Amino acid sequence: MINFIKTMFAAILQLFSPAEAVAGINIQQPQVARIIEMTRDQELLFDDEQIHCAALNIYFEARNQPREGQVAVAMVVYNRAKDKFWPGNICDVIKQGSYTTGRVARNRCQFSWYCDGLSDRPKEPTTWSDNLEVARSSYYMWSNGYDITGGATNYHSVNVYPDWRADRGMTFLRTINDHHFYYWKRKVSVALK
Repeated sequence: MINFIKTMFAAILQLFSPAEAVAGINIQQPQVARIIEMTRDQELLFDDEQIHCAALNIYFEARNQPREGQVAVAMVVYNRAKDKFWPGNICDVIKQGSYTTGRVARNRCQFSWYCDGLSDRPKEPTTWSDNLEVARSSYYMWSNGYDITGGATNYHSVNVYPDWRADRGMTFLRTINDHHFYYWKRKVSVALK
């Protein structure tokens, strides 16, 4: 497994430099430097449990998206886990509840699939296997400065219009496939996913 990861990582580094496009989106040098600096401060735990949580989020939030959209959804979770405002690991970010109560109540959590009352067991084995791989590869890209979202901490489907997108601290970054991505400066107010 370690050799596979090293080989995959070496291939990613050879394919992309910070000045080039990653998954069709240009990465800007200051952004890469900021993410590398964040990663050096503290390693984000990425064990089998964290991989599983990231893959579940990809599966339920973006399994119908092309690979680029799946990677982008995963990177939002990684960005949150590295930010001191959000919980400090991938699983806790995904399972985070309401800001007002701190609990996970039906339809009041950060990622809607987690508290919608439906089963959280993947039913499509091939897609699930692919999502596990996306979770792993996107983390290794992200942890080495390649964030195709531009540092996004929030996103929503292009088909919905959540109130939080109008928050004064919310900055629209880009649209990737069927999701709009934002960076949120929390000093202004509190916004849900």
